[in-house]
Amino acid sequence: MTIYKDVTLVAGWSLLLCTFCYADDSDTLWLDQTHQEVSSIVGSWSNGLDAYLSGRQPAETNLSYISVRFGPIIGEESTTGFFDFNTRIRLPNTQNRLNFVIESDAKQLTEETQIGPRGSDESIAESARNIELAAAIRYVEQALNATVDAGVLLALPLDPYLKIQFTQSGDLGQWRWQQSEQVFSYYSLGKGGRYGFGLQRPLNDRFEFGVDLGISHLEQEGTTAWRENAFVNHAFDEDNKLRYQFSVLQEGWPRASQEAFLYFVQWQHRLYGKWLIGQVQPQITHQRSDDYAASASLTLSLELLFGEDYL
Repeated sequence: MTIYKDVTLVAGWSLLLCTFCYADDSDTLWLDQTHQEVSSIVGSWSNGLDAYLSGRQPAETNLSYISVRFGPIIGEESTTGFFDFNTRIRLPNTQNRLNFVIESDAKQLTEETQIGPRGSDESIAESARNIELAAAIRYVEQALNATVDAGVLLALPLDPYLKIQFTQSGDLGQWRWQQSEQVFSYYSLGKGGRYGFGLQRPLNDRFEFGVDLGISHLEQEGTTAWRENAFVNHAFDEDNKLRYQFSVLQEGWPRASQEAFLYFVQWQHRLYGKWLIGQVQPQITHQRSDDYAASASLTLSLELLFGEDYL
């Protein structure tokens, strides 16, 4: 029964991808209308809030957006789903220093422990119902390359938090580097910090090689997590991109133990316009809890982007 369900899911999503790839104008007219209406609402909300706070009407294209991403994760023993929702309301009359941010990964404080997309519920619908949102006002200090998020986790009782992040970047010959330092404090989860460093180098017009390192620490739990990634980005054209990645996940300080390693290939295809994107990601994961036995999974996802910049 599980195999039949998984095959049905793969066939259904493959059919959906083909439908968008070969649809004509009449088939996608309703998509354009719905997308334009929602994008216009996003722009109106953002412009109205910007005008209210600044007393001036925006004179440029609004870059506010809403991103919705969802899909099934098909494993060897079960099929789960995930649902992510993110939005950023940009306020240009504040000289791009002030944004309103809503994120779905409210309690996912670090990226170092993620094996796959956020969510491991029984279905996409369950994942959407259990989503935990965080809403924050983000202040951007461009001179210091710093951002400050002051907000709350939208749960009962409300959980206030504060995040401060600094970023730096530059060039070393043909290499591009960037690093970031972040400290955060959550009322319920306590204080912590994260450091990230990455290097990228273009190999030619279509290939780019990169490595990055992330280290995070949560004081209340006394845990330190590490993640090292090595990847190659392969751009066939504007509509099709591939990413090949190998990752190692570790825990502990000062001595770190290897908790998992994984590798995947991710195909990203722009299905329609600039706003409808499909992804297919087969992955092999080896976890310490399973004696590093290989576990295969297939993640299928759709991402919808709404906003004036995507019209």
